[in-house]
Amino acid sequence: MNVTVERIADSQVRLQIAADQEEHRKAIERAYRKIAREIQVPGFRKGKAPRSMIERVYGREVFVEEANRSLMDDLYRRAVEQEDIIPVGEPALDAVEPDPLSFTVIIPVYPTIDPGDYASVRVEQVDAAVSDADVDDLLEKLRIAQSPWIDPAEPRRPKDGDQVTVDIQIMDGDEEFQPKNEDAVFVLGESNLLEELRAAIDTLVPGESTSTDILFGEDDDRYSEDDPRRGKSMTYNLTLKGIKEREELTLDDEFAKSFGNAETVAELRERVHANLHAERTRDARSEVVRSITDKLNELATLEIPAPMIDDAVEERISRLKTRLQYNGASLDAYLRQSGQTEEQLKADVRPAAGADLRTSLILRQIAELEGIDVSETDLESEIEEITSGAPQELEMREAYSQNQYLRSALRNDLFDQRLTDRLIEIATEGKGAVINAFVAPDLPAEENVEAGEVVDADEPDDATSEDSSSTSSATESA
Repeated sequence: MNVTVERIADSQVRLQIAADQEEHRKAIERAYRKIAREIQVPGFRKGKAPRSMIERVYGREVFVEEANRSLMDDLYRRAVEQEDIIPVGEPALDAVEPDPLSFTVIIPVYPTIDPGDYASVRVEQVDAAVSDADVDDLLEKLRIAQSPWIDPAEPRRPKDGDQVTVDIQIMDGDEEFQPKNEDAVFVLGESNLLEELRAAIDTLVPGESTSTDILFGEDDDRYSEDDPRRGKSMTYNLTLKGIKEREELTLDDEFAKSFGNAETVAELRERVHANLHAERTRDARSEVVRSITDKLNELATLEIPAPMIDDAVEERISRLKTRLQYNGASLDAYLRQSGQTEEQLKADVRPAAGADLRTSLILRQIAELEGIDVSETDLESEIEEITSGAPQELEMREAYSQNQYLRSALRNDLFDQRLTDRLIEIATEGKGAVINAFVAPDLPAEENVEAGEVVDADEPDDATSEDSSSTSSATESA
C-alpha cells in the first residue's frame, strides 16, 4: 500500500491510497472464488464455469468491482492508522482508479490548534466588595417580594406596583392574530408590557374594557426582526378583570424569622451580606475567566471542521429536548410556539455552538500544554472529601462508586477548577481574580451561609456555571 497525505483547508486531509499490485491481485482472486460459486454461465453447471469463460461473458470488471469493494475499506482503515489520522466525520470519496486500485478520500480531521502566546494574556482583578447600600437594596427586594397581594379597599384605576389580571385579544384586521390570552397577570412597572398597553390599562377599572391600535413599525427596535407583527397595525382588545395591591410587610425581627432564616434583623443583615458577598465573588471570578477566554480566542488559530460543529449543534438540541421534557413540554411544541422548524433552530444555535466549541478546543490544548489532568487518585480524594462526615456518607460513596455520570461530572468540575485556576494565575501574575473576595467562615456545614432564599429575591445568575461552560466539553474529550 502506498499512501500520500495532504492537509487542505477547513481541517481536512486529502488521502491518496494505492494498493500494492500483489495485494490487488490476491483480492481479485478472492473475488473470483466468491463470484464463481454463485454465477451461472450457459453450458456450465452453477459454480463450475472457468474464470476465462466468466470474464468473457461478464468481463473482468465484475471481479475488480467485488475486490475493490472490500479492499478499499481495509486500505482506508490501515492508512488512517498508519498516518495517525483522527477522523471527526465520514470520509468523502474524491476519485477512484479501479485497476490497479487507487483512490482519493477527503477526511475531516481533528483540528491543529495553535493557542498563540497564551502566557502573555493579562487581565485586571475584579472587586467583589459589598456595601451596606447593596445589602439594603437586597433586603428591600426581599421585603417587597414576600409582601402578600390583597384587594384594594375601594374600586380604582391601576397604578405602579399593582398586579393586574387582564384578558387580551389581538386582531389583525378582521381576523384574530392569535388565541385570546385570558387571565394574563402583570405587575405594572415590573412586567414587560408594551407602552401602549400600559396606557390603555391605566384608563380602566375592573370590569371595564377598551381597545387600542398599535403600529409595529419596520424600524422599531423594540421588536425582533422576525416578529410577525412588524410592519402591521394591530388592534388590542382589553378587559381588566382585577387589581391587587401589596400589603407591604415591615422589616423587623418577625420578618427575619419568617422569611430570612434568622432570629433578628441584624442577623438577617449579616446572612444577606455573607451570601451576597459569596455570590459577588463567584461573579467576579467568572467575569475574569470570561475576559481571559475572550483574549485567548483572539490569540488562537484553528479551523474547525463542519462535522464537529454539526455534533455540537446536535448536542445543544439534545440538551434543549431534555430541559423541555423535564418541564413537561416537547421540542415540537417549542418549535410551534417559536414559529420555527428544527432546521431553522439548528441554524440559529450554530454560531453559538461553534463559538463554544472553539473555546473548549483552545482550552483543551492549553490544558495539555500546562499538564493539567485529573487522575483516578485525584478523583477518589475529592470523593473522600465530599462524603466524609456527611449524613448519608455510605450512600454517597456508593453513588460515586457506581454512577459513572456522577464520577464524570465531578471529574469535569475538578478539571475546570484546575484549568481556570491556572489561567487566572497566569493572567493576573499570581494576584488572583478577585479583590475583597468572600472567605467562608470555618463553621460546620449546617451553620455556614444558608440564606439562599434571600439571594433568590434578587434572582442573580448562577455564576459558577460560567467558569465551566467552555472547559467541561474539553474535559469530556480529553
